[in-house]
Amino acid sequence: MTNPMRRRFSRLAHLCVIGCVAAPLLSAWGAEPITLPSGKEVEGLGAGWPGRQAKAFLDVAPIPAELLQSLDMATAVRLANQRNPVVRQNFDDLLATQNSLGAAYATWWPVINVDLNGGLYGETAYYNYQGAVSGVGNPYGGTATAFNGSYFQSLSQFDITWNLFDPARTPAIWKNKYLVRQAVDSYVIARRDNRLRTQEAFIELQRAMARIETSRELVSNDKLLLGLAQARVALGVSSKLEIAKQTTVLKTDEVNLANSVIDSEVAQADLAELLSESRASILRPSSQLVPLGSWTSGLDQTIQAAMQYRKVIEQQLMNVEINQAQAQIDLSVYRPTVALVNSLYWTKGVGYTAVGPPWVADAQSDLWNGSSLLQLTFRGFDGGQARMTAEASMKRAKAAEAATLQAVNQVRRDVQAYYAQVVQGRQAVLLASQRANAASSALRLQSVRFSAGYGTITDVVQAQQDLTQAVADYIAQLADYNVSLVSLARSSGLTYEPDPQLEKQLGNPLSRLRLPSLTRPVVN
Repeated sequence: MTNPMRRRFSRLAHLCVIGCVAAPLLSAWGAEPITLPSGKEVEGLGAGWPGRQAKAFLDVAPIPAELLQSLDMATAVRLANQRNPVVRQNFDDLLATQNSLGAAYATWWPVINVDLNGGLYGETAYYNYQGAVSGVGNPYGGTATAFNGSYFQSLSQFDITWNLFDPARTPAIWKNKYLVRQAVDSYVIARRDNRLRTQEAFIELQRAMARIETSRELVSNDKLLLGLAQARVALGVSSKLEIAKQTTVLKTDEVNLANSVIDSEVAQADLAELLSESRASILRPSSQLVPLGSWTSGLDQTIQAAMQYRKVIEQQLMNVEINQAQAQIDLSVYRPTVALVNSLYWTKGVGYTAVGPPWVADAQSDLWNGSSLLQLTFRGFDGGQARMTAEASMKRAKAAEAATLQAVNQVRRDVQAYYAQVVQGRQAVLLASQRANAASSALRLQSVRFSAGYGTITDVVQAQQDLTQAVADYIAQLADYNVSLVSLARSSGLTYEPDPQLEKQLGNPLSRLRLPSLTRPVVN
């Protein structure tokens, strides 16, 4: 067969093979898709296998109910740091990196390997049989001889290897040191973030509780004014339009009350999660929503403190060191590793342990073989693989340097943003307090005028809506101000100071929301 014919035959054979393999696949692809089982049908697979349940190792002692029903912010933070599994997770990660560092230091010690085995061996030997040397000489034609024997033999080997010089050892130790330092930073960050989240959740719970109380007061006012409007309609001095407008205001405030209850339950769930507590419904703050204080440090001082305080910058710096150490580890394969290798080999046999006569049933044998040598190991050529891997680690180190600069910029930006929110937020809280007081006074006066037969229902409704908006804005401004304070403290490491003067200026606008009893017109 000529070469062209062979090539054609080979191609034809390949096409036949491909067709035979692909035909079932194409038919399966074009067929109806396989019906997948439901979740209930497969969730029982492996259900009976032994395994740990989350409850077995995540259960913590419950917090006393009386403490949850009157919880202050400092206690909430303390409990969260003790009970939150995220903090525990970072602490266990820190312990793991310390163990890894210990393993890196342990490479200074020699490694001892022991291999022990022994057992019974059976042996059947034949020699001088017919054709024994066939193929290598003249066939043997004498008398065949055979025997059976069994014996016990043990093999023992002890190896002691000590790397006297290992170029990867020192950079590996330093890499693990940097990893420990990074794990320390992660643990500190976890505690600080957990503190901030707990403070924010506590403030949100205070916000929700304040909204519930004020919404109830506003609903009570709406019902009082609605009754007054109904009395005026009954006297014939007003139309049902007044009732419709008052009902609209009442339903609006009732919707706000329902949403406030929802927000409070969400805030309770958020705080309970941080406390690892299942009884979220009984969580109550021990104090009302009031300003936490004022920020007394300047912007420049706050930024400088943040640069020294924030661990995220140190973490990025550790990434630089870790990648540089990894580059040294990658290149160490080109440098020789000098090891002292000591080996002892011992084999012991009991019984017949050799081929051929004489047969000695109680024969014993021992063989000792010891060696001690220096071993030199290095990589001569790998196509530049290790060098390129090291170069990749150096590039990651350069990227970590850029990430460090970005972390510095982010820290500065956070401080500037929170500082502006604190400084301007203080003024906004004062203005919102004045607005709430003015709106409350306006509703009181307008309600008295309306009860006396002066003014219109539109004026009263407008005053009610103004008060609702003013109260909601005051609560939002005060809660946001407190969140900005704790966020700035978290970002800088500094703290806010109590400000009795601010509390005096604010007063308590939420305590003057309820309208006094109004005299309803008497129906003749």
